[in-house]
Amino acid sequence: MKTLPDAARQVEQAQSVLSMWLELCKNTEEANKIAAIITLLDGVPEAMDAAESLLFVLENPDHAEEQP
Repeated sequence: MKTLPDAARQVEQAQSVLSMWLELCKNTEEANKIAAIITLLDGVPEAMDAAESLLFVLENPDHAEEQP
């Protein structure tokens, strides 16, 4: 099973690939669909990282100051 940080990095990779496809896309309708997906993914890695930090605090209340 993937960890939350691993999944966040994978979303970032997907965003990069989609951005590259968008730059190369010649079809307006297709470009709009790719752009919509990019928009949907915006902020997701950051939210996942924040969730990971919160989970660490919840699971390790005695070590909250050590959170990643």
